[in-house]
Amino acid sequence: MSTKEAPLLLCRICSAWRRIALSAPRLWASLHAPLDFILLKESRISAVAQWLQRSAACPISISVRDGSSWDWESQGLPATAKKDLTKSICAVANRWCHMKFDSMPIEMAHELRGIKPSLLESVEFSGNIPTPTDLQFLQVPSLRAVTLHLYDFEPFNAAFTIPLMWNRLQHLTITGISFSQLIMLGQCQELISLTITPFIDSVPDPFPTGLILPSLASFRIVGTSILPDFLVQLTSHVSVPELRRLAVQAGTCQYGPQHSFFLVSLGKKSPLVEDLTIYLPSLTAQSLPETLRAFSLARLVVYAIETLTWDKDGFQSCTVTLLLTVLSDSATCPMLQELVIHDSSSLDHSKSTLDGFVRQRMECAHPLRRLEISFEGLWTESQVDLMSESEIRSYRLQGLDISLRCENTAPCVANPPDPWTGLWLEDI
Repeated sequence: MSTKEAPLLLCRICSAWRRIALSAPRLWASLHAPLDFILLKESRISAVAQWLQRSAACPISISVRDGSSWDWESQGLPATAKKDLTKSICAVANRWCHMKFDSMPIEMAHELRGIKPSLLESVEFSGNIPTPTDLQFLQVPSLRAVTLHLYDFEPFNAAFTIPLMWNRLQHLTITGISFSQLIMLGQCQELISLTITPFIDSVPDPFPTGLILPSLASFRIVGTSILPDFLVQLTSHVSVPELRRLAVQAGTCQYGPQHSFFLVSLGKKSPLVEDLTIYLPSLTAQSLPETLRAFSLARLVVYAIETLTWDKDGFQSCTVTLLLTVLSDSATCPMLQELVIHDSSSLDHSKSTLDGFVRQRMECAHPLRRLEISFEGLWTESQVDLMSESEIRSYRLQGLDISLRCENTAPCVANPPDPWTGLWLEDI
């Protein structure tokens, strides 16, 4: 709902372009509807209806963002304005292809009863859903991708009360699932990709067993508070034989270093993993070599979040220097093509280690093709001197793309308004 959006921008160029834009339904086949913005003026409500009409019979993608409650009557709008707006959006439900709801309005939840969006391929929910059990419109066989970021944690596992055809889903992202309910994912036998952000609760005893996801190719676990002891249980009881990409965001193993071997067993059961993302604080100097040797990786992404070094019960914390030392051995990840390291502050004084790693990997039968190292905060002289421009150019001529850069840690600055976020309040 901004003049920066493609169809409106074309309409403002000249009359010829306006005719072209108005006669091209595919230009109007996506719409972002921030309700707070639209409901400030009655003309915008009719503009939404016209926009949808101009998309003709095209499958349409719509994003709906609800806002804080508002006294529409004080703005000169009828009390039914919000309901009329949701009706116009739901009237084209038979053409919905991709839908996104950022806090679903209660009016829309009511309007959705009884509709069948037969073309719906993906849906995303963020925030709260007034009555999740009433979302019967999601029971369509075409729906393959679902994202659920539900922030109302009462009742627990509200996501599983949504009447989805779980056995037909291929892509699932879910925030708000307790460890004890992971067994519910066993309904999703056709999953290809899965991202979960679990609640922080206790590891169930006994842990659910028999979770088999036969087609899963991509698995991502998010949450820096997830302790390795839970991951030991998870990787021991989950079977993902076709897994190719794995990302595990876990907390420090300092207080339970014996659990830092949690990925080793998974590597043995999922021999096809070629893309791995790990967090160094969740590993130890002892578990890192075994973890890397358990996989035949082509790509490795490492988050070296800075933590204090420690030594406990014969285990030591893990460093980037140790990582490069282990990977300098060609027997470890012999197929490695790409290494990405985020926040490598512990490399400040390890130029010789970096040089040795690059030299050894370039001499392998399958030499490294890309190396990216990012530093958090401001550049230091020692980081700049890790590799000169002439050295980088020399390696690039040999086929190795090297990037040393600084992560931008400046305070976030609000982006200017765009067609997706709507306008700033002062511009309305």
